Amino acid sequence: MAPSDDPTDAWVAAGLLDPTSPDADSQSDLLNWIASFGITIEQMVKAKSSGHLDALPGAMALRPGPYSSLRDIASLLGSPLESLIDIRRATGLPPVDPDEAAFTASDITMFRAFNDAAALFSRDELLHFSRVLGTSLRRIAEAAGEMFILDVEAPLAADSEVSLLMLARQGYEAILMTDAATAVFEPLFRAQLEQSFHTSRLTRADAPRDPMVSVAVGFVDLTGFTSQSQHLSSEQLLALVLTFEADACDLVADHGGRVIKLIGDEVMFTAVDAQSACAITLGLLEKVGPRDTPLPRGGLAFGPVIAHGGDLYGDTVNRASRMADIAIPGEVLIDAGIKSRAGSFSASQAGRRLLKGFAEPIEVWSLSAAAKHQ
Repeated sequence: MAPSDDPTDAWVAAGLLDPTSPDADSQSDLLNWIASFGITIEQMVKAKSSGHLDALPGAMALRPGPYSSLRDIASLLGSPLESLIDIRRATGLPPVDPDEAAFTASDITMFRAFNDAAALFSRDELLHFSRVLGTSLRRIAEAAGEMFILDVEAPLAADSEVSLLMLARQGYEAILMTDAATAVFEPLFRAQLEQSFHTSRLTRADAPRDPMVSVAVGFVDLTGFTSQSQHLSSEQLLALVLTFEADACDLVADHGGRVIKLIGDEVMFTAVDAQSACAITLGLLEKVGPRDTPLPRGGLAFGPVIAHGGDLYGDTVNRASRMADIAIPGEVLIDAGIKSRAGSFSASQAGRRLLKGFAEPIEVWSLSAAAKHQ
């Protein structure tokens, strides 16, 4: 490389390289490797600002361009924009501006497949299938992300002999393993994995090597479901369950949360922040409340959980579940962790309650739709 082509000065000027740092050579090796993918300095700066410079090649390999907007794809396929938005929402991914260039060629193939399927299957059945597919793939993505972060990334980061380049290469090679997925599985899996990595890094920002992550956990169920279901036909019972599941999945997706599991009359979900969890729960109570169905109730807790295999375990999960069990119809009980992080949401004191499986009573608050500030 000719002296005039040496990018070192440009990297220093952009704040990517600190020539006075003891690991300046390691930084330079990493930047040279990233640049070999044709990645620009502007892209590097943006990635560094979010703390993920070393993951940039993997992120671009995960969902390679060129990129199109959802509006452009709707025009290309001759499909209503709202239909594509409904499909994406049903798969559990957060909203995207219809004019943002965020979708790959594989995404277009996926939307075309859904578009073709719409000619054969009813809209409700297709959206239900999308929710099942999206929820299942997100769990796979969570398990894959956790496996990489805990088994590969964390041990390498803890090894003082491992260079920045070696750590970045391992991440990139792990990403390339996703190419073994089938063409149908690939685009949705990549999108879910992208979201999963983002969420995992947010929740592990203060302790990247800790298997415990702090999140909001929520449970919402339908009171009196068992007794009322005995008086419903199989068609009515199925419609009740599917409507409840659809509302739950849509609300969780709208607020960037994740459905952990659906068990007929109950949903367990998680969100990175307490305010999103409150919005999801109150939104579900508002949606189901006016119907002539069992009234929902909920429990929300915030704290450390063990994330493994796409599921969550620990006292925070148990606390949220037990609070939902003792809530009255139309009520959401929250713990101190949610109360202190609820932002514009407010709650009234509900006393100290002894929860099943817990040795000591805990202080709880009652959150209602009327307590939500507009």
